[in-house]
Amino acid sequence: MRVLKFLESNWLYIIWFVVYFSIAWAILGANWNSFIIVSIIYGTSVTIALSPVGEVILRLVEGCREPATEQERNYLMPMFEEVYENAKEVNPQLNDDIRLYIMDAMYVNAFAMGRKTVAVTRGAIETFTADELKGVLAHELGHIMHGHTKALLLSVIGNFFFSVMVWVFKFILHIIQFISNAVAHLNVVALVFAFILFIARIYVNILVFLFIYLSQAMLALNSRTNEIQADSFAYEVGYGRELILGLYLLQKITMGTKLSLSERIRASHPHIADRIEHLERLENEAIQALYP
Repeated sequence: MRVLKFLESNWLYIIWFVVYFSIAWAILGANWNSFIIVSIIYGTSVTIALSPVGEVILRLVEGCREPATEQERNYLMPMFEEVYENAKEVNPQLNDDIRLYIMDAMYVNAFAMGRKTVAVTRGAIETFTADELKGVLAHELGHIMHGHTKALLLSVIGNFFFSVMVWVFKFILHIIQFISNAVAHLNVVALVFAFILFIARIYVNILVFLFIYLSQAMLALNSRTNEIQADSFAYEVGYGRELILGLYLLQKITMGTKLSLSERIRASHPHIADRIEHLERLENEAIQALYP
């Protein structure tokens, strides 16, 4: 059942990981040996990324630390433990031993990573009230519950190896182009070959740009769906109203920020008003069910 829910929530991430895998396999020859090599590389990377060691590395990369001061421990930890306990009561399948971390940045943000990490920035701690922060924490636990963080790691790993292979391929083309340009004056054949390589490099750059843009758009679509799902989780575990209040505050903070069409297509989060509308609809439906 959990596997089916994971696939249902993250199918675009999974499809794109398969696309990355297939491209890497094709570049290496599309044979059985290359399939084994790519499988080992990707399998090892995914295993490390989802392991406790990988999660520690992710936290180090993001600059996350455990609550250290008395204020952080006395204020944040009881709040997190309350939300976590309620979430586990409603969803016993939620991972055990999820821990709260802090990022020393003053912009307002919170995020989940791997299987057992929830982090909030100093900016979020200072901006949201305690109740609003509970709604935000419940939302982040929703990402872990639905496997969004694991699926995102798959996509990041796939994109990394794709980017490395593209860089190597473009570097080889650049070297060949450099050599062909150096000998282009020798005869017509060398000149034609240099011109063909020049066109090929332009063609490759265009294809890579289109592929990256398409992948960003597709993954952003999945991410926006996941945000709504995590909001629903926060509502289900009893923190819908708190999250709504937090989103209203976030809406005020970001008011005036105008995104281009391209930025909206690649946005990882839905419009805040859409998220608020979704949560308020859930509230109204619950009230109507109690008082028909």
